[in-house]
Amino acid sequence: MILFVLTGLMFLFTLVNLAFLRPLTAPIPVPPTALCIPLRNEERNVPKLINSLKPALTAGCHVYLYEDRSEDGTYDALVREIASDDRFTILRGVPLTDGWSGKVHACHQLAIQTREPYLLFLDADVTIDPSFVGRMHGTLVREGAVFLSGFPRFPTPTWLGKLLIPMQHVLIAQHLPLFWRKVRHPAFAAANGMNVLVERTSYEEVGGHASIHDSLIDDIDLCREFKRRKKVTSLVNVSPYITCDMYATNEEVWNGFSKNVFKGMNEAVGIALYFSLYYGVQLSAFIFLLIRPDWISLGASLFVLFARLAIDLKSGGRHFWLHPFSLVAYLVLLTNAVVRKWRRKPITWKGRMYH
Repeated sequence: MILFVLTGLMFLFTLVNLAFLRPLTAPIPVPPTALCIPLRNEERNVPKLINSLKPALTAGCHVYLYEDRSEDGTYDALVREIASDDRFTILRGVPLTDGWSGKVHACHQLAIQTREPYLLFLDADVTIDPSFVGRMHGTLVREGAVFLSGFPRFPTPTWLGKLLIPMQHVLIAQHLPLFWRKVRHPAFAAANGMNVLVERTSYEEVGGHASIHDSLIDDIDLCREFKRRKKVTSLVNVSPYITCDMYATNEEVWNGFSKNVFKGMNEAVGIALYFSLYYGVQLSAFIFLLIRPDWISLGASLFVLFARLAIDLKSGGRHFWLHPFSLVAYLVLLTNAVVRKWRRKPITWKGRMYH
């Protein structure tokens, strides 16, 4: 009965919380905005990225592409796809400064080499709807915020991607109280670095990316800096208008999430134990249904599945029925990340080593 009550409460909280995940507004005229995109070893993503950006650019928008000393054909691909389009500028990467993480360094270089009053940071593996930039600006105004972000829709070509990538939406829906999304306290920081729109003056007042120079979770840490200085940030539902092809292989899925999953908890073992317990409860519902099927275990399993279904309907996901396997994969990933940190083992990402 305890299992039934716990999963029922999780289901109810998920439904209530999702009601506060607000959609993007209709597009408004876009003020001068620098679209800032770091690229390192992104050759495969360049064509679809550039093709999606071209119809999205209005007067005053300019795209700055920081080619971060890639080891593949990223630069040549950029030159080929941009051709003579003067709405795009390619910035050649400088050597990574000691003590900086790669993406943060790239974003910092983009910020200091642009002048527009708004900065829209995008990852190189996204594609956007032509109305996306205008909708983000309209939503920034509606939310009364100076920092805006959201979680895209995620195509999942690999089996491990189908299990782990949608868990990003699950974690937000089931743990971040979205009704408090604009509370100016670092504990309520949530963001997704695949798309972050900031007002430049506020960005510079908090120290920009230089204030988080060694971060491996730059989105959350930058959001925390805004909140520490009592700036209004918000998290909204961007998934109908932006897609991110995060990882192309199972190895990339594992390494990418291994880099971030424990870091996102401030590497606090207590928080990791809480998440393990929370999703362990969900997993136990399916285990009990297998070994001792009754109305309690059936009801508990349905509560968990219906909560995941509600999240998928909101985010554009389609694999809610795989949730039991997602739980196993997530718990193994989190355990591995905690052990790796305890053993001080580094992880390699895009040719760079991080601890």
